[in-house]
Amino acid sequence: MVESIDDINNTLASGLYDFGDFTAWSMEAGTTVIYNKYTGDKYKLTQSQVDQFNNLYTQGLQNSTPEALVSVVLDDLIEDKQHDYQEAKESLIEAAGDIMEVTEVAEMIATGNESTVIAAQDYAVENDLVEIKQEDVQQYNTSIDAMLEASITKNMIEAYAQDIQVVDTIADLVINTQSTQAFFDTVTISISNISPAMLTVEWEGYAQDVYSDMYYAYAPIPDLEAMLR
Repeated sequence: MVESIDDINNTLASGLYDFGDFTAWSMEAGTTVIYNKYTGDKYKLTQSQVDQFNNLYTQGLQNSTPEALVSVVLDDLIEDKQHDYQEAKESLIEAAGDIMEVTEVAEMIATGNESTVIAAQDYAVENDLVEIKQEDVQQYNTSIDAMLEASITKNMIEAYAQDIQVVDTIADLVINTQSTQAFFDTVTISISNISPAMLTVEWEGYAQDVYSDMYYAYAPIPDLEAMLR
């Protein structure tokens, strides 16, 4: 299986970098080169490569222990949450930029001389910057929520994955329901509605709430002074 993995990865690397580099060079202005229409063939994945990999991978999944499978899936879900965080952060930056365009014009109106104020007023009207738009506020606030949820969920998964009881609990349910492939294909993890210290693991018709003392090992200590005010 390792050889098949290397074969797939090498083909992908060749396509991404070798093929990508010399075709990108051909697209530069002033570079005139006409490649043969079969030039890309050696960079493509063949069906035999894919079939061999999928067959070996299927055997590997079947032979893997449920605990090992759960651990792999948890690692993948951590990467998913990192991706979700980055998307939410980009959305936050976009919304903040739109709002700051309005506040920058407002600052010129508030502090500028007469000519600056007149110019700023005209600019605001022409560019539809006469108010902070509600959709920008919504996007900004929602992005903060999404970033925080992604951060909390990622770190809870990371902490709970260290707890063998959590891994065993999920693995046992996967075994008992004979849903290994469905678990691998469709599993999602979110913060439980029951408690912020629990995670809800869901996949194709099944769900499991899991709790771990690891939550309190990594959660910040509450600000007692603020709580007592």
